[in-house]
Amino acid sequence: MANSDATLPWWVGVDVGGTFTDVIAMHRHTGETRDHKVLTTRGRLEDGVLAALTGLDIPLGEIAEIVHGHTAGINAVLSRQGSSVALLATEGHRDLLDIGRMDREFGPNFYDPTWLRPHQERPVARRRHRYGIRERIGWDGAEVVALDEDQVREVAGRIRDAGIESVAICFLNSYLNQSHEQRAARILREELPGVYIQTSEIYPVTKEHERTVTVALDAYVGPIVTTYLNRLEGALAEAGFGGTLWMMTMNGGVGSVAETSKAPVFQLVSGPVGGVAGSVDLARAAGDRNLLTMDMGGTSTDVAAIRDATTPMTDTWAVEFGLTMTMPVVDVGSVGSGAGSIVHIDSVGTLRVGPESAGSVPGPACYGRDGERPTLTDACVVLGILQPDLFAGGALTLDVEKARAALKTVADPLGMSVEELADGAYRLACSDVAGSIRSISTYRGLDLREFGLLAFGSAGPMIAHQVARELGVDKVVVPQAPGEFSAFGLLTSDLRVSTARSPMTVLSTDGGTDWEGLFTELEEQVASSLGTQGAAKEDIVFERAIFAMYSGQTWDNRLDIGPGEIDDVRVKQLIGQVHDFYQQRYGFSAEELPIIVTTVEVTGRAPRGTLPQHVSHAGEGDPVLRRAAVRLDGVTHESAPVYRRELLPVDERVPGPALIVEDYATTVVHAGSTATQDAAGILRIVTDGKDGHSA
Repeated sequence: MANSDATLPWWVGVDVGGTFTDVIAMHRHTGETRDHKVLTTRGRLEDGVLAALTGLDIPLGEIAEIVHGHTAGINAVLSRQGSSVALLATEGHRDLLDIGRMDREFGPNFYDPTWLRPHQERPVARRRHRYGIRERIGWDGAEVVALDEDQVREVAGRIRDAGIESVAICFLNSYLNQSHEQRAARILREELPGVYIQTSEIYPVTKEHERTVTVALDAYVGPIVTTYLNRLEGALAEAGFGGTLWMMTMNGGVGSVAETSKAPVFQLVSGPVGGVAGSVDLARAAGDRNLLTMDMGGTSTDVAAIRDATTPMTDTWAVEFGLTMTMPVVDVGSVGSGAGSIVHIDSVGTLRVGPESAGSVPGPACYGRDGERPTLTDACVVLGILQPDLFAGGALTLDVEKARAALKTVADPLGMSVEELADGAYRLACSDVAGSIRSISTYRGLDLREFGLLAFGSAGPMIAHQVARELGVDKVVVPQAPGEFSAFGLLTSDLRVSTARSPMTVLSTDGGTDWEGLFTELEEQVASSLGTQGAAKEDIVFERAIFAMYSGQTWDNRLDIGPGEIDDVRVKQLIGQVHDFYQQRYGFSAEELPIIVTTVEVTGRAPRGTLPQHVSHAGEGDPVLRRAAVRLDGVTHESAPVYRRELLPVDERVPGPALIVEDYATTVVHAGSTATQDAAGILRIVTDGKDGHSA
């Protein structure tokens, strides 16, 4: 077991989002949970982390483990406030970042001749700082042109003179032979002490553009992330924390600070990945095995599709169009629509919600912190969905009049009342999120009638039922403490390390490739990495995958192949598995064509320990706190009941329209549906007349 001091009772998850920093603690023996939320402290994220931990009222000396997901890296990329980067590429290939795949994103700019790729418009590595180096590794891994070491030293001088903070190295075909990259890195470290140096060895696989993007983004965020983690470790130690600090990574697992700092790019969206991890854990424990997840915070909404209680994975992930990384990551998408998204009129006079956000500073107008532009939160205050005195457990009283004044600046030009605008903005935001969910479900052939909608994040439950109705989903699931559910998901994650190699060879039994030897070697590398993080070898579970395509194709497909030695019999089975995959995915198979395996991949997983189940703590007393005017679907319900969630008796029916409030979330129940909460504290909203069970 990869465990820290077993005598310390508390495990804590910390999720730093764009607007809020969420923290949840669980007592390993009793199952007691505590949660807290503070505004994210941009510029010094560790201050917000410490403030959130303080709000738990738990001495840091009693915490065994902290699992942390953050937005330091992704915020730097999206705002283009990362480190200054130089790129060393093979001579003739320094424009690979700009050229990309020579395609363009379908949408309003598809036919615009002046359109520029996001990386050209806002480069992470400026062209004048990209250098073509004389060297060449051939398609088979053999050296074709020797590395020009004198040129590397000359380039190092130019990098020094330019004051560059970080260097990325990605040479052609170096996934087969990393000697040139390694030698160039050694020279740069000699010439440029203190400069961050990264090579594509962090994930050495085929796809030259994606591999270059991966290492360039790592160089862009590496100094920022590592500096933040160093400050955080120091601040925690100074405050009395002596336990283990784990970092969430994009492959769905956690790692030590030392290990994950070797490739900080794999932490880019670690918070949303924690939400998916918690969703998979809930799917397994609660029996809702098919779930669409919707994690709405203040800045954005993250979505994923979970089938049969299995973590959805992909081998490529795009920060934005043309900036696509290659690595095993949890398949989670995002839309720029959150509770803090700005309600505005676009250039053609259309009402929009987002993607610009008010963030934590100044925040929505109703916060009373000098925010003047209207947001989705302001709309929900005017609609009565957010009760002003119950927001954030009463820590912040929302100003209804300031919300109305901000919304009026948009309502007047459109000839609408403030209430009509608020209602329209609410439904528009729900429609945007529903569209994002369709992109990872319906558009991939999933039947949404087989799914429930799992809503979390502080804002997720307040739009979930309307989103579900747009999607035709009959059941909404809201976990305990939804505002901190991503933080809780961090606690459920195991130690996980992934690595891969690209043999680019035919899948056959001709003896040309030692398939078992390839996987065994990768498993040894993974076991070594996990061992340095405290995992016992006997606890490690290995997962194997191949990336395969037919000869002559450009794009490969990832297939999990399960355990078991790969001998000739197994190879024949894998060939059949690839043909079956093509038949099921694309409606055809080409058994007459050779199958090319581009990449083999191994993931090792070691459990950190077992958490007790959440315990529902329904109190005594009338669960109906008050009755209030709430506008839903264009109709104002003058006396809708407002329930306190912690007072809801198990299995008591809550007919809509109604609000169910808790410290950091509000759940909306529309007319024609009923909500109930089970003994585990899971809230479900089911359309009247439906059984609500997902397949």
